[in-house]
Amino acid sequence: MLRRLRSLVPATLYGGRSIFPAVSQISRDLARCSDGDVAASIVDRAKPELCGRLRASFASPAAEALTLKILNLLLARYHLEARSVQVLSRPLGLVIDPSNVCQLACPGCVHSSRSAELRLFDWPKSTLPVDCLSPLLSRYGPYAIGAVFYNYGEPLLNINTPKFIRLAKNHLMGTAISTSLSVRRFDPEAYVESGLDYMGLSIDGATQPVYQRFRRNGVLDLVFDNIRKLVNAKRILRKETPVLAWNFLAFEHNLHEIPLALRMARELGVDQFRVMNPFDVSSDDPEIRPAAIKGSTQWLRWRSLMHRASNWNPFPEGVDGHAIMQAFESRWSDLPVARSPPSSGHTCQWLYKNMVMDASGRIMPCCGAPGPDINLVFGTFHGNGNDPFNSEKYRQARAWFAGEACSSADAPYCTRCEWDHTNVNVGSVEIRRYFRAADRALFDRRTLGALSGW
Repeated sequence: MLRRLRSLVPATLYGGRSIFPAVSQISRDLARCSDGDVAASIVDRAKPELCGRLRASFASPAAEALTLKILNLLLARYHLEARSVQVLSRPLGLVIDPSNVCQLACPGCVHSSRSAELRLFDWPKSTLPVDCLSPLLSRYGPYAIGAVFYNYGEPLLNINTPKFIRLAKNHLMGTAISTSLSVRRFDPEAYVESGLDYMGLSIDGATQPVYQRFRRNGVLDLVFDNIRKLVNAKRILRKETPVLAWNFLAFEHNLHEIPLALRMARELGVDQFRVMNPFDVSSDDPEIRPAAIKGSTQWLRWRSLMHRASNWNPFPEGVDGHAIMQAFESRWSDLPVARSPPSSGHTCQWLYKNMVMDASGRIMPCCGAPGPDINLVFGTFHGNGNDPFNSEKYRQARAWFAGEACSSADAPYCTRCEWDHTNVNVGSVEIRRYFRAADRALFDRRTLGALSGW
């Protein structure tokens, strides 16, 4: 209880060692500079002192990893506010599809029957290999705060997904997956032991006839059986993670089953029950209509709120010290930077905060799916020395938002995108959660605000 109360006030008021003074000074210095080279020198100079403060509470290489993640966040904010075309920062969040395949055919998805029949999306069937993800994490993992292992595919269809999660945790990243859990080949112990923080369970009904209206090809009894296996594995292995969240998309056809679904979630031992507002899928199936209801979240097991914090570094002996220390010893000042005057106006936060990779290694700027008229493939990651976060397409997209003309015939879809440009998969909420889990005293309310308030 005392720890929870302390999180509500600045650490300095009760004798804690908040790093707010250091973070705020770096933020002020970056806000005053108008050149990428100067910004790089600011974060390079701040690195030793910031790491020294963190070493009072964290052993190496955790202190170095936190230093990199904090400075990368502040540098990303500088580039976003300056509307930089080329960035020195790395993505603070990675969105990775372990599998481009899904056994379901939900309306509005790239895997729906209509999408497949009309070939609306360019989504090749593939499974992500370890030798593609490992170099991506070596490059970006020391700087990123989180990885979500889902987009359009079913992550449980890749037997290596637990290994992917463990690799991300070894870079001290928060991890999450979203799954229908309607799979017959499932190893619950592997997911519990992987260090996974959060597992969203997509279950939009409490009875099979209602559930399958949207989750087509899904088997509800199989889903419930897999939940029981997960809860039992957590009990046997004495783990409180992953947090299990029943995510219920509220449509007109399933609205009446929300109370029953909530009762079943309690009985099954799920930690969280969320009623969520879905996207409009009427273009795919006019009979599936979102319900006029406000989304809500209910915590069914309050202890799980605290146990995500204890999972911040579940494998201290397995932390990838080599990748972290190699990144720590490198200098932002040694990276190439294109000189461009600061700009203003609207831009897309995806281009500065998150990066997406599908199971075939294609790099995309957001969670949108490529299609015949949707140019969203910004490159392919081969594990070589290239930086896909600064590919030509990335620079074109950022430049267009900054007011520069984009006359290329193959201009990125971003130049005519009408989607939400502010809501990214790993953003302000995840930043606060991540650093609060690391240390509530060092990262008090003011520090969290400085790191996430952008």
